[in-house]
Amino acid sequence: MTDEQNKEELIARVAELESQVQGLEKDLIHDFLTELKTRNFFEEASKIYLDMISNLGVGKRKQWLGFKNISFLFIDIDYFKKVNDTYGHEVGDIVLKKVALAIKQSVRVGDTVARWGGEEIVLSLLGADLRDAGAKAEAIRKRVEELSFVGVPELKVTVSIGVVSSEASSNFEELMKKADEALYQSKNSGRNKVTVYSKNSD
Repeated sequence: MTDEQNKEELIARVAELESQVQGLEKDLIHDFLTELKTRNFFEEASKIYLDMISNLGVGKRKQWLGFKNISFLFIDIDYFKKVNDTYGHEVGDIVLKKVALAIKQSVRVGDTVARWGGEEIVLSLLGADLRDAGAKAEAIRKRVEELSFVGVPELKVTVSIGVVSSEASSNFEELMKKADEALYQSKNSGRNKVTVYSKNSD
């Protein structure tokens, strides 16, 4: 093998390794099934945003990328276990992917959608206060309710959503707990609903 051939082979190998590394990076921050961000990525990104917001003065917050807070949506697909039990896990995966895509298509560049675990999806909205986040949650709820599935026309899927804003806390774990509490209220009051967290609910 000539030096030129060795060089070409080396270049090809380097390109292959770079492609593998890029694929690995994608796997580390994207959920394999839904192609949403992973829970770990969501947690780290959210903590960075919250830290930036809490360390800026009020005047600077308004100037920093145009927002002074961040809101979170905690979303759960209603009766997902029943979907799997009735139609099988293959249909369940299709439902999860389609719901994930509908949510992803409902948000702006810069917002983050991630798979929290199982059929739970979380969403961060930069600059959205409770009113804006609640409106976005309701739009997502309606969009999911209108989804249809090829081969199972009778299947209708809904989601329950809990909403919280960083105005309630600067601690990520505490905010997600409050969002989960709001989600529980949505599920406990009939599902296919949006509940916006308020301090009065403590």
